[in-house]
This record gives sequence, C-alpha cells and structure tokens, in this order.
Amino acid sequence: MTIRLRLVWLLLLGVTNAALAQSLTVRGKITDALNQGIPGANVLVKGTTRGTTANAAGDFTLNVNNNDVLVVSYLGYTTQEVAVNGRTQLTVTLADDNKTLNEVVVVGYGTQKKATLTGSVSEVKGADLVKSPQPNLSNSFAGRFSGIVANNRGGEPGYDGSNYTIRGFGTTGNNDVLVVVDGIPGQVGGLDRLDPNDIESVSVLKDASAAVYGNRAANGVILVTTKRGGTGKPVISYSYNQGFTSPTRLPKLADAPTYATILNEIDYYNNPSGGLNQHYSADEIEKFRNGSDPISYPNTDWQKAALKSFALQNQQNLNINGGTENVKYYVSLGTIYQDGLYRNGATKYKQYNFRSNVDANITKDFRVSLLLNGRQENRNFPISSAGNTFRSIYRAFPTVPAQFPNGLYSTGVENSNPAVLGTDIGGTTVNPTSIFNGILRASYNLPFVQGLSVDGFFSIDKSFNFNKSFSIPYTLYNYDRTTNAYNAVLTGGSAGLASLTQSQTNISNLTQNIRLNYQRQFDAHNVNAFVAYEQNQRNEVTFGAGRINFPTPTTPELSQGGAAATDRTNSGSSYNFTRRSVIGRLAYNYKEKYLAEVQARLDGSSVFPEGNQYGFFPSISAGYRISEEDWFKNSVRFFDDLKIRVSHGTLGNDNVGQFQYYNNYSFNNQYVLGSNVITPGIDLIKLANPNITWEVARKTDIGLNAVFLKHFNLELIYFQQQRYNILANRNASVPNTSGIVNPYGSDPLVPSENIGRVNSSGFEGTLGYTHAGTIRYSLSGNVTYAKSKIINIDEAPGLLPYQRQTGGPLYTYLLYRSRGIFRTQADLDAYPHLPGARTGDLILEDYNGDGKITADDQVRTPYGNVPLLTYGMTANVGYGPFDLSMVIAGQGLVSQYVLPESGQVGNFYNSWAANRWSPTNTDGSYPRVDTRASSSINGGLYNNTFWLNNASFVRLKNIELGYTLPKATLSKIKMSGVRVYANAFNLFTITGVKDYDPEGNNGSGQFYPQQRIINLGLNVKF
Repeated sequence: MTIRLRLVWLLLLGVTNAALAQSLTVRGKITDALNQGIPGANVLVKGTTRGTTANAAGDFTLNVNNNDVLVVSYLGYTTQEVAVNGRTQLTVTLADDNKTLNEVVVVGYGTQKKATLTGSVSEVKGADLVKSPQPNLSNSFAGRFSGIVANNRGGEPGYDGSNYTIRGFGTTGNNDVLVVVDGIPGQVGGLDRLDPNDIESVSVLKDASAAVYGNRAANGVILVTTKRGGTGKPVISYSYNQGFTSPTRLPKLADAPTYATILNEIDYYNNPSGGLNQHYSADEIEKFRNGSDPISYPNTDWQKAALKSFALQNQQNLNINGGTENVKYYVSLGTIYQDGLYRNGATKYKQYNFRSNVDANITKDFRVSLLLNGRQENRNFPISSAGNTFRSIYRAFPTVPAQFPNGLYSTGVENSNPAVLGTDIGGTTVNPTSIFNGILRASYNLPFVQGLSVDGFFSIDKSFNFNKSFSIPYTLYNYDRTTNAYNAVLTGGSAGLASLTQSQTNISNLTQNIRLNYQRQFDAHNVNAFVAYEQNQRNEVTFGAGRINFPTPTTPELSQGGAAATDRTNSGSSYNFTRRSVIGRLAYNYKEKYLAEVQARLDGSSVFPEGNQYGFFPSISAGYRISEEDWFKNSVRFFDDLKIRVSHGTLGNDNVGQFQYYNNYSFNNQYVLGSNVITPGIDLIKLANPNITWEVARKTDIGLNAVFLKHFNLELIYFQQQRYNILANRNASVPNTSGIVNPYGSDPLVPSENIGRVNSSGFEGTLGYTHAGTIRYSLSGNVTYAKSKIINIDEAPGLLPYQRQTGGPLYTYLLYRSRGIFRTQADLDAYPHLPGARTGDLILEDYNGDGKITADDQVRTPYGNVPLLTYGMTANVGYGPFDLSMVIAGQGLVSQYVLPESGQVGNFYNSWAANRWSPTNTDGSYPRVDTRASSSINGGLYNNTFWLNNASFVRLKNIELGYTLPKATLSKIKMSGVRVYANAFNLFTITGVKDYDPEGNNGSGQFYPQQRIINLGLNVKF
C-alpha cells in the first residue's frame, strides 16, 4: 500500500511540474494611462535574453512558460513585472515615470534631491553629451545649460576647446571656472579631454551654493562625475565613430584679376597723375583672367592649394560595467584621432585613455573606492603655427603661383608659401602629454551614533608635458621671366641652419580630505551636515633649452647643435602652491517643505602674505515648497510642484600671480665695466605690495522652480553679483613720466592693488516639456542674460565720460562711429573729416560736435565679443526603435571687430573687393582700398565701427538620428544591444557675419576655423 501511494504522488508531482513548465503563446497589448498603445515597448522574460518588441499598435506575441515573469519597459514609463500564471492574453498599462523631483543632483561634496535643492544648479547627463561627435567635451556645453556662456574660438586638433564662463565675465581679473572631477578641485588635466563615454553627469554651481569651494569659486564651479559600476553580470559596450570634418566658414578671397585691379587703384590713389594702370596693364589683367600664362599670370586659390575639403577623425571606446553587491567596477579604454585640414599636413592629434573605477564594501559599514584615470595626448604640428598659416593663406597674393609646373614651390607671400606651411617641410613640433589621476576613498559608518559617518580621500595628479620644435631650412623659388630661370630662396630654420627648442613641464598635485558627516531623519525633520578638513599642494617644474646652427638637419638632438656658447640657451623655473581649508555645511528641511542650508569655508592660500592668507566664505540659502502645503494641494491643481528659493553668500578668487608681496627682480640686464668686461646685472621689474588680499564675489540669487500640468517644468532666476578687491594695476593713472617704469618688459613696475570693483546682474529661464506615448519626446529651452558694470578701474585722469570704461560693461571697444562713405566732393565739403580724407573714405561721426574729427570723437561700444545674451534649445524624440535628438545654440548682444590684413601686403576678402568704392563704382558699400588696411585712414589708423560686426547667431549645434535593434532580433544574435546612428556638429548657422565664423575672436580674422563634423557611429553591447 505504501509503495502504491508513493507511486501515485510521484505521478501527480510529475504531471504538475510538466504543467508548470508547459510552453504557451502569450498575446498582449501595452498601453499608457490614456489607453493608447505604446509601440516599441520592450517585453523580456525575466532572467533570460528571450523577448520581443511591441508593434505600432502596442501589441506583442511571445512564447513563454506558465511560470515565467515578463519585464515590460519603455523610456519615459515605470518598468513593470507581470507574472504569466498560465494566461494567454495580457494587457499591461505602464505609468508615466515622473521622477524629476526625486532625481539626485551632484553638488559640492555630495548630492541632493532636486526637490530640496536651494541653490542654482544646472545638470546634464553624460548620455546626452555623448550624442555629440565633438571629441572635446567642452564643445558640447553650448545650448544645453542656462548660465553657461561657451564659445568655440577655433578648431585646431588638440587645441579646439571652448572658452566658457558662468554668467559671463564678472571681473577684470581671471575669469576661469573651477573644474571638479570626481570630487577633486582643479584636477590636473581638466575636463576638455575627458572621454565623453566615461561621463555620468556634469553639474554647474552658479550661485552661492559654490561657497563650499571658497577661494576658488567666485567664477562658478563645474562638477564632473564619471561612471561607476553596477550589480549584475558584466556588460561589455563598444562604440566606434567615424567623422568627417570641414570648416564651418572660410572667407571667399579676391581672385587674381580683381586683386590686380585693386593694386592699380592703390597706385592711382598714391599717384593720381599716373592713371589707373600703373601696376598692371589691361592686357596683363586679362591674362590673369583667361589663364593663358599660368606661370607669370596665375590665378591662385590659396585655400584650395593649402587645404583639403575635409579631414578625418574617429573615436573608439570599450567599457565593462558590472559587479556584485560588495564589489562594483567600471573599466574603460578609449582612443581619439583627429587629422588637420592641411594638404599633406603635419597636424595630428592622437589620444589614448583609460579609466578604472572600483567600489568595494569591505564590511557593511566600511567602503573603499579606487579611481584611476590615465591619458596620453600626442600633438603633432608643423613649425608654422595655425595662426601664422591661416594668416598666410588669407594674405597670399592670388597673382603668385603656389607651385610651378615643374613642381617647385613659389615664395608665396614674404617667403611663406601657405601650400607648404602646414606640412613638415620646415620641421615639426611634437608635444606629447601624459596625465595620471588617482583617487583613493574610504568611508565608515560609525556604529555608536546613528547617521554618523566619516570619510576621506587622497588624490594624486601627475602631468608630464614635453615639447620639441625642430625647425629646418628649406628652399622656395622665384621665377625670373627675363631669364626663364627659377631662383632658389632659402627660408625656415635660423640663419639658414636648423634650430631646436625643447621644454618639459612636470606638474604634481596632491589633495587630501577628511570629513565627518551626520545625516538623520527625525520624523518630519531631516538633517544633513558635515565638517571637513582639506589640504592641497601643487608643484610645477619647467625646464627649457635651445640650440641653433645645427650642421645637419638629420640629428635633431640638443647635443648636436652649434658648438659656440652663443648657440645654446637654457631656462628653468619651479613653484609650490599650497592651500588649507576647513569646510562645513548644514542642510535642514521639514517635510521637504521648508528648506534651509548654511555652508562656509575657511581657506588659506600661499599666494598671499602672512596676515592675509586666510579668508572666510559663508553662504546661506532657503526654499519654500508651497506646493507641499495641504491647502495648496487641495485648491491648486495647475501646479504639481512649486518652490521659491533664495541664496546669498561670498566667494573668493585666488587665481592671481604669486610673490606679489615681494619686490620682483630679473637678471636680464648686463653692464660693461672696466676693460669691456660684461657683468651680469639685476633689474627691479615689479614693486611689492605687502597688503594684497582676496578678490571677493558677493552673490545673490532669487529663483522659482515649478512643475505644472504634469509635463511642464519651469525655472526662473534673477541674480546679481558684486565683485570687489579685484587686483589691478594703476598703470593708467601713473604716467611713464613719473619714472616708475619697468626697464625690462611691458608689465608695469607698479604693483597690483585690490582696487577693482565690478557688478553684474541678469536673469535665467528654462522651460521644458516631456511627453510619453506612442511618440515620446521632450523639449527644453533656456535663456541667459548677464551684463556687467565696471564700478572702479584705473583710468587716466581727464578721460572723457563717454570714453571711460567705468560705468560700462567689461571688455568693450573704443571706436570712432562710422556713418557712411564720402561719395562725392560735396559730401566731403559738407561734413567734418580727417586731414587727407578723400572721396571713397569712411565718414566718421563728429561725436562731440566741435567741427573736426579728433581722438575725442571715439566712443565706447555697448558690448564686446562676449555675448550678453545666450540661449539654447534641446529636443529628444523617439518612435519605436528610432530616436532623434537636437541641440540649438545662439547668442546675441555681442560684437566682434575684424579688420583684414589687406592692401599691398595681402589679399582682400571678396566681400570688400567686390563691393569697394572706386572711381568706377561710386556706389560701393565698402570704403576705397589702401596700401595697408592696418595703417589706413579707413582702418587701423582710426579704428571704427565699420569693421565691428554683429556676431549674433543661431546654430544647429548638434543633431543625431539613431536606430536601436529590437529585443527579438538581439536575442537571435546573442547581443543585449545594437544601435547605429548618424550625427552632426555645427551643421548650419544663421548669422549676419559673412566672412568668418561668428564665434571667432581674432581681430584680423586669421585663425584655424571652427569645424563642422558629419559622423557615423555604432554602439554594441554584450
């Protein structure tokens, strides 16, 4: 009987297990809260790689087992798990994932929930930054944040980063923003060359919330957080990007017949009696035009001769992410390659980087982290700098050939041929830089007091920058038409022989921090506080040497140069810089409704003399979430969250030159004594100021944050800043006739004093909208207006009120106002003009009305080349497996002065050449041409607003279109993710500037142009 019962039980158990494991087909529909189907929603059997994707109506079909659990997910919705339990029909409704208020934002020395934040902090995720094909991280900021003013001033590989400020310029001193990477202030290497694939988030502290960084925070703080490991099996990700770069804009230059005609006009203006064909006859000009004699009468397009139509770049990244509950890791390897625009060019940038972030729980209370980062940056350039090369391209005469038919290169302009300047013909500069960053962190939860913990870190940064420039002579040629000979001209090198300069700069940066934390929830009361001690030591050592008169260019080593003592030079310097700080913060909130925070930092800096080394930088902020009031919740349905906040505090700036409290001397001078004996001398080059102290910024912000109608978010901020104790020289009010002058160099002898004062104020606004559904999308726009006002700056006494910088914004121009062109002699007779002015010259305004044009008629411009107004828009759209993202950036209330280096010394922009006033074109919109623009009555001799361009623009900064393979396809190829995409950077620009990129800031328009990038990419995950 017993045996029979056992057999029956075994049979029943087998039947039950078979039933539980029975395979069946589930058909289902995935909808949102409005019962609309969600196409592209992912359905995955938990614990497996089996899954599928919902179709356009939100329907799916999947073979499963009775006891399987389905994981249903989609971007913008909360993930759900649904047990099958033998069902063949399922309907799954996904809820909106409105997690904005619960998001955690990185702030100084910690994190905070967005809902309880009382400071002005902006954040962008690394997942958004990586959508830009720009290999330089700083170029991905514009348009994404309010408060960030970022301008990309040039596109040379290796030196193509943006200049960025927070809320514009706020001081006549240093405006550099403090960059904190993984909690290390001023980490060596900065942020420009960080691999975007390694970035978790970037936060910007814009107000007094940066006071925890004390003496370095006056210009704002950017916090970069890199990725960390998670739990689960290892996830391997690989990405490859192939980019094609080309200039956003190059000026069109005058062709040879036009330039030949211009030279005739210049000769005519200098000698009217000689007529209009003094330089070239009409027949010669026709030869330039028809190309019948390309040796003597060429029509050279120097841009085509020197530059390629596009250059290549590529980026690769391989990372592994995974771990257990006790050990988590993120390991990454990356490479970047950028080629220059020059034909057969020497310009190259190559980067190799690695990152290893490991977190380990030694016990339940003791945690250790080790973060390692290394980067090798290899820069290679021709001897000619980018500025010099493009200067030569724009100046080179189109009437001179780039290369003769026999292959010889011409002398170009002043023995500089742009077609070879970008190559290695004249030698090369190699500039490898090695960077290492290491951080060891530890934290311990003290068991005897709940909420009490201690943590700390030790970081070490090392940088080794080597530079070697070997300049060698090479031969160019002139063609002698009378003898039909090519005459060699030796150029390059030094006095006809090779020369070498070499330098090495080593930087070491050590930072230690220990912190006591207390975080505790008492019913409705939440307290979060810490006190910390931090110290930093930075050491920099520089060595330089040079050698000339190398007997051969085949031995580019310092030991192989000329033997004479005068053939050798050397130099060296070093400095140590230290800081010591005590930091504290106390944050409190009641029911996340009433919010308050106090923070302070006591900073000591070795840059100041004893007695003035320490500064105290406190701040306070408060917020009120009126939406948490019961009466508000019950009566106001429009707002889902509404917060009013205010902050006020003082911050410092110690980024000034060292040893200013000592007299500074130089051993540059020499004396001849006795029997012609040369004796080293010493010069006083800077007087001491024993009273120098901190530059201080007092900042106030008033802000409003709101979420309304469930999908909209809004931020409005009014800010103001008073900057005082700015170090500045009295070089304007102390004339050279006083005898207080520096005998060596242009730096004034008088010391810097804390006399400068600048106020600034403005507003920021951000409005966003998020929608989850069949078509998921998010839109966000931001705007920033920031204007400075100089309260005190040293200026010459007697300066006219409308010419003073005091009372106006920073970095404006002092120019004559252009009011048109003298087209007839009657125009000249009717209006005051400069001595020697003639028809075709610019009309300069007699601003003071005294009947003549003098220096008193110069007027300050309302703004300079840093925009007062910046704005941006971001958009993300998804439909099924497709996604589209876009960033638009713009600026306004900004101007740039550009006077081309034209005349007999160089070619003309075609915009000037084609529209110039001339005796045969008296309706021209540009003034007549002159021998040299920089010394012309219409140009550099009387700088005027004709050459001041409105540099406003709207630019499609970034756009990306991607396609992600469905889960069903991925399960077949044993991959967890595959995405292909195409993106672009600086795709198009709307601006009134004609000849150069409006983000440029070179006064002659001669710079390596900004780049447009078209990129194709692939990302795979295993």
